[in-house]
Amino acid sequence: PHRDHTSRGLPRTRHSPPPLSLAPSHASTRDMSLETMTAAFATPAAALTPEIAADVATWSAFAATDATTLATLDAHLATRATMCGHVLTAADASVYCASIAAIKASSEALVHARRWAAFVSARGGASGDDAYALAASAVPRFEVAAPVEKKPSAPSTSGQEKKKKEDKPKVSTVNMDVSCLDIRVGRIETAWEHPEADKLWAEKISFGEFGERQICSGLRAFKTKEQMEGARVCVVVNVKPGKLRNMQSDGLVLCTSNADHTEVDFVIPPEGAAIGERITFAGHEGEPEAVLAPKKKQLETVGEFLKTNADGVACYKDVPFMTSAGPCTSPLKDCFIK
Repeated sequence: PHRDHTSRGLPRTRHSPPPLSLAPSHASTRDMSLETMTAAFATPAAALTPEIAADVATWSAFAATDATTLATLDAHLATRATMCGHVLTAADASVYCASIAAIKASSEALVHARRWAAFVSARGGASGDDAYALAASAVPRFEVAAPVEKKPSAPSTSGQEKKKKEDKPKVSTVNMDVSCLDIRVGRIETAWEHPEADKLWAEKISFGEFGERQICSGLRAFKTKEQMEGARVCVVVNVKPGKLRNMQSDGLVLCTSNADHTEVDFVIPPEGAAIGERITFAGHEGEPEAVLAPKKKQLETVGEFLKTNADGVACYKDVPFMTSAGPCTSPLKDCFIK
């Protein structure tokens, strides 16, 4: 219900923006001792709530050394970027140093634990090459079986051989994975009523260094002008541009909706996520399409698997919408994202 599209701002290329630098300037690129990492992640006690401080103390004694504890660690990190709260703490340093050898040696996918470990290693002082090698280490690889050759058909009783045309299998080149979507963090700068549609807001949305876009959204029944302006949102920016009731629209603002469509709210990126940053999904690192082709039904196909979980975390097949500052969320839980 929220088809959105906008003018010109984001480049129409298949290249993502330059990656953010994660390594702190004050840390050695090779010094990964527990003491150095703990110092790098030091958080003033006054900045931690009693609950988070207790979690830090509990997790600091945790070590993932076998399949069971590795699975526990991976499950814990499925909806979070750090071990406790929303910042790196001494718990991340302790668990990293105690568990990294087992993570690298494991043949299990452990996508959440590997993503977290790469993040911790980059923040703690590992070089970019080390962090990348860690993220890709020990990931299972599967061999594709060789095609089975078809035996020629036997000659007919008339003595004449019939030639059979072998149907070549049609291999689809259309990317039906969430990586085909280019989802960015945006901020609604201004919003005004669509002059020809009483259900539509027209918005000017900023994407930082990538410019601005005009987008129309069917949110008039759910959001006031004050709630629209200044809101941080997740936007699909590679939908095909078009007009909604004679007004140009170039993007799709992602929202959650309950089953009877009486409640609708934004998918909200966390504070600290850069405006214009691309949303990522662990295990789905492909490049987005330059422009989604409506006839290929990519958005509709992927959209069937976009949903918030019981904690309100936005996911694609249980994989969180992730930014450099953590996962994206919505006030509406266990609801589809459209």
